[in-house]
Amino acid sequence: MSYSLESIFKTTYWAISRHSEALNILQQKAATGQDLSRVSDDPSHANQILGFQSDQRKKEVYLNTMEEAISVLDLSSSVVQSIMSEMANARASLASTMSGTTSSQVRRTLATELNNALEQVVSFANSERLGQYLFAGANSEQAPYQVERDGNGQIIRVNYQGSQQEQNVEIIQGMELSALLVGDQLFRDDSRQTPVFYGSTGVAAGSGTSSVRGDVYLTVAGSPGNYQLSIDGGASWMTVDGTETNVAVVNSQTGEVLYVDATGIQQTGTEPVRVPGTYDIFNILIYARDLLNNNQNLDDETLDELMAATLTSMQEVEEKLTRSFPVIGGRIETLSNLKDSVEDLKVNSEDEVSRLLDADITQLAIDLARHQMLYEMSLTAASKIFSTSLLDFLE
Repeated sequence: MSYSLESIFKTTYWAISRHSEALNILQQKAATGQDLSRVSDDPSHANQILGFQSDQRKKEVYLNTMEEAISVLDLSSSVVQSIMSEMANARASLASTMSGTTSSQVRRTLATELNNALEQVVSFANSERLGQYLFAGANSEQAPYQVERDGNGQIIRVNYQGSQQEQNVEIIQGMELSALLVGDQLFRDDSRQTPVFYGSTGVAAGSGTSSVRGDVYLTVAGSPGNYQLSIDGGASWMTVDGTETNVAVVNSQTGEVLYVDATGIQQTGTEPVRVPGTYDIFNILIYARDLLNNNQNLDDETLDELMAATLTSMQEVEEKLTRSFPVIGGRIETLSNLKDSVEDLKVNSEDEVSRLLDADITQLAIDLARHQMLYEMSLTAASKIFSTSLLDFLE
């Protein structure tokens, strides 16, 4: 009989312990809503969950990178639009002087407007976001454009000091893209043509490839057999005897070179020289402003001719800016589409984690009720067993 009582006791104790432990686990699941609380609960599922969660974190990083890139590109697009607006207004101002009846005072007023537009365009081109300059390429921590000013504080030259390479970052594994653009490629035309001479000195273009950009003034001084040529306002001179067909006239301040044919020199004077296909948003505004001020005291015919050519160049620069929109817009579209795809993948990973991790509430309620009932039955059975006395056996 003692063995029988001991066996009943052990069985009852086991049942109470088992159902008590089960209830604790089920109550914990009900409180957390999760089927797994520890890796040891189900190592296989836990390993899958950790893999999906790691994948989610990677996708979250990718999504943050894409959102940042889209924000930068959106801002760049707005800046380019603002620059285009300034350029269009500047071109309209210059075009208004082509009627032939514009007074010098009106031209000076328009020149002031163009100078203000130039200052604004430089400011736009040096736009930054969160400490990164939009148009500096890989060298994003430094302002891409540096200005040089004359004694009156007016901009006479704008130099690009950003990178010629874009700052590519990993968007997703195996794909890189840059939201920081190279301003020197967006804002400058690079289809160099043969220099055009507008004066009457007789100088012509040489056979060499000049490196000067935009507009320069070639000064011819001296006398036959001993002419001096300069493109830096007389800071440096190149002496020729009039037989040279390809003379390199160097700007001592910038290092730029203009190749000229000196064989046709007929007289001294100042020769306006334009290099089509080398204009940017800055030098075209500088030259248009200076034309309106007529700093070189050009005659009306030459002035009108140069203004007409400048208007054409301004339009070419605007067209160059227009072509930048597909570049920016294409990257925004690519990133937006990719972002949607990654978000879908991230949602799928979250669903898998939820499937593996979240508890089945319906099944949980059934199991709770079942173990609660069995636990109470075990307690009831135990109470009856331990309330049995010697008298019960005697009877």
